[in-house]
Amino acid sequence: MRTPLEIPDHLVKQSQLYAPSRDALDAVCHVLQDYPRLVAESRKMRARLADIDNESADLDQLISNLQQIARSILDL
Repeated sequence: MRTPLEIPDHLVKQSQLYAPSRDALDAVCHVLQDYPRLVAESRKMRARLADIDNESADLDQLISNLQQIARSILDL
């Protein structure tokens, strides 16, 4: 059984941007069905970005250490 929902026109139009070949109902359904995948991918990207930030900080520290070692060698 379908439950009628009043969906604002601007939301229907926005959903049709992501599913332009579909009618209003199909476009809204397409966006709603794709939402869980989008959220999961967004969470994965945030986690990967945090990993990249940590790797970048580690690399910065390693470069700093190597520069200190190079200066010590030049001072010999």
